[in-house]
Parts: sequence; structure tokens; C-alpha cells
Amino acid sequence: MAEPAIRVRPFVEEDIDPVADLHRRVFRTGKGDAAPEREAYRSYFREVFLGNPWRDDALPSLVGEDAGGNIAGFLGVVPRRMSLHGRPIQAALSSQFIVEPGGRSAVAAIELIKTFVAGPQDLSLADEATRTSRRLWERLGGATALLQSLYWGRVLRPCRFLVSRLEKAVPWGPLAALLRPVCWPADALTARAPAFLLRRPMPEVEAEELTPFALRECLEESSRHRAVRPEYDEASLGWLLRLLGRRESAGAFQKVALRDAAGAPIGWYLYHARRGGVGEVLQVGGRPQALRDVLEHLFHHAWRRGVAALSGRIDASILQDVLDASCVLHHRGYWMLAHSRNPELLQAVHSGEAFLTRLEGEWCMRFR
Repeated sequence: MAEPAIRVRPFVEEDIDPVADLHRRVFRTGKGDAAPEREAYRSYFREVFLGNPWRDDALPSLVGEDAGGNIAGFLGVVPRRMSLHGRPIQAALSSQFIVEPGGRSAVAAIELIKTFVAGPQDLSLADEATRTSRRLWERLGGATALLQSLYWGRVLRPCRFLVSRLEKAVPWGPLAALLRPVCWPADALTARAPAFLLRRPMPEVEAEELTPFALRECLEESSRHRAVRPEYDEASLGWLLRLLGRRESAGAFQKVALRDAAGAPIGWYLYHARRGGVGEVLQVGGRPQALRDVLEHLFHHAWRRGVAALSGRIDASILQDVLDASCVLHHRGYWMLAHSRNPELLQAVHSGEAFLTRLEGEWCMRFR
């Protein structure tokens, strides 16, 4: 029997430089020749895929080699501990899926995904998958979680948001340059209009910095009735928060815990405050009766930091509240994909009974 054209094996330290070169070429992240950039790549791949707190030799990241021993593809794997109705399960998150463009790209992609989903994990996930990845997963028995592939959005500064969209559209660049000086004062006037959506009063709650210990308590309380939930300890949450805190290009990382007048915790949120752009919400949650106040506090918090709009992924527990808060639903071109040999697990994902936010997803694993 002929050997496959692509051989898949575990990713090791010696693979970092060739995988970084592949990543740079495919995603066009930079010139790649400068020493600081190369060191940033080495630190990233070493920390995220070889040094994460859930590292498990049975669930390594993967590389695909061609017949000449050259790396033709990479699929990062980050194990995650979860539970199903209180029973421990092993999940694995794929990230930074890359293949060398060319004739064997499809073969490399198929072999990498096939090896990944055949691993010992109970649940395989990808939540920023492209249309091509989605087709490959579905061919190999995976499924698309349509609800979790939707995002909610909330415009906070309409004029600045419009300019930020124009800046990304090549034909409209000159118009964006003309409008840029007036968008901030225009938004200031808009905020005073009686019909402005942010004229709701700031909720009377106390805000404080969210610590790993407090976040763990929030997550345990908020997800305890969900069929599938992540299982964290303070060390792993601390690692994630530090990783996100270094994502300076996404804006200042904000981690906020909220308490009511009596000092009882009511909710929390995590987001990147990108001044003049879209703030990426990674997680928002709280007591069901207080979720609207948590969202309103998030909107005011982001508006005061100059954020033009907020965007977060839909979770079943907050869907009604984001709709009530005049948010819009949209699709950003990313898909959440799931694969499992356990039908109960897949049913929990599809029905929204799995607590899977962007904190459990690929956003945290992106190259900064």
C-alpha cells in the first residue's frame, strides 16, 4: 500500500521556525526577517502550543510533511478540560490551521483535520473556521454549530463607526480621510440627542477589576446549569488573561466585575477597547435578572473609552438580552465547527446547552 503524500506527526520545538515562516507567508503578517518579529513568533508558538497550562502529550499540535520532509501544513491544538452533566470530558480546540498553497494543499488539509478529529478527545472544536475548513470538517463527519456562528453587534459612535468601515474599503479611503476630523464632534452631538440609544442611565452598580479567582467563581455560577461547561482553575484563567492582556493591537484589554449596592456579584465582562474601532467582546455574563444591567454597563464603559462599536459571539443565555438592548445579529464569515463520537455532546452544542464563549475559542490563540 502506498504511503500518503503527506505524513502527519506531532509539532515539536524544532518546527517553530519553519511553521512561523509558513504562517507569515500565508497570512502575510509581516516581512519576517527582523529579529524582533522572529522572536515574537517563537515566543508565541512556544507559549501557546508547547507551554499552555492544558498541555497533553496525547493531544499535540500537528504538522504535515511532504515526501521531502518539508512542512506543508500546521494545525495548532490546545486541549481544554470540560464536563458533560458534571462528568469530566476532554475537549481539544484547533487553531492557526495553515497549509502551503499549491497542488498538495487539499491533501495536507484533509490529512491534518482527519488526524486531529481521530484523536482521543471527546469533543473537537474550531470556532473561527473559514468556508473551506467548514467543508472539510463536514466531509470528515464534523458539523457546523449555526447558532454559535452568529455574532451580536452594537454601534456606540455611529459617525466614527461609519468612517472605520470606509477606511477599510479602498475606493472610499479619500472620503474617510475627509470625514475623520468631524466624526468625533458629530458623535458627541449625537450622544446628546433624545433618541440616542445610550441615553439610558448608567446602571447603579459597582465596578472592579476582575481577578482570576473572581472569574472562576462567576463562570462556575453562570454555567452550572449548562450541559457542557469549561472547567478552569485560577492558574489556567490567569494564563489566559495574561495572554489576552498582551494583545495590544486589539485595544486595551478590559476585565470588569460588577456588584450590586449590597456588594453581591451580579456579572462580569471581558473585552478589548479599540479606540475608534470595533471592541471585541470575549465574554459577558451574570445573574439572569441582572444581565441587562451588565450589558448597559459594558456599553457605557466602552463608549467612554472611544470605542465605535462592540461585537461579541452569540451565547444562548444572553440572546434575548442582547436583542432587548437594540443589538443586531450578523455573521462575520467565521464558523464554529464541532466533531464528536458522542451524540449527546453534539446535541448540547447545537442546542445552545454548551457554555462556549470566545474565551474558550480561537480568539485567545491568535498570533498577536
